[in-house]
Amino acid sequence: MRSPRGRWGAIGGGAAVVSALAVGIGLWAGSGTPDEPYPDDVHAAAPGCDLVPAEQVEALLGEAVQDTDTTGPLHGGEHTACAWTTHGEGDGGALRVGLSARFTDPSGDPLVTGHARTAETLGASVPEYGEEVDLPGGDAHVWSGHVPGTVELAYHVDNLLVRISYAGYSDDSPDDGRDEVVELAAGMGEDL
Repeated sequence: MRSPRGRWGAIGGGAAVVSALAVGIGLWAGSGTPDEPYPDDVHAAAPGCDLVPAEQVEALLGEAVQDTDTTGPLHGGEHTACAWTTHGEGDGGALRVGLSARFTDPSGDPLVTGHARTAETLGASVPEYGEEVDLPGGDAHVWSGHVPGTVELAYHVDNLLVRISYAGYSDDSPDDGRDEVVELAAGMGEDL
């Protein structure tokens, strides 16, 4: 250990051991088991991007390319992210769909259901100027996004939250873009 190389090796090895130990303790203390659905949760997992009807994506964007199709854990549930974009002679466009299954938290007293958690998330995500729309089986709101030419929609069905963001209706009126997003959500809702 008298050589600089030996000392640096010992320091590096010690740092690696301390880092590994800290990560292990953090993982052990931070989470235990991953979040799992409760027996009463209607959606035991977030649906995949195949829930979004391909013909409606084509109607909105033309020949779109799917950029994102990922499913992963979400604090208290599971989330799927889907995104499509198109580039053509027109302005192009983009469609993003998020599907979040919120699970019941049995550790709360009283028990907090996945349905209640989803309703709370919906309430927090809809701006004051969001317009309520009628969709089968759930609570839905649509609004103009902060970016001009964007329509946003949030839809709550049981313990599943569906969020849609559509940009690219510059050739249409904003009302047409709104109607198209509501129609897309209705098409998805038929399969829920």
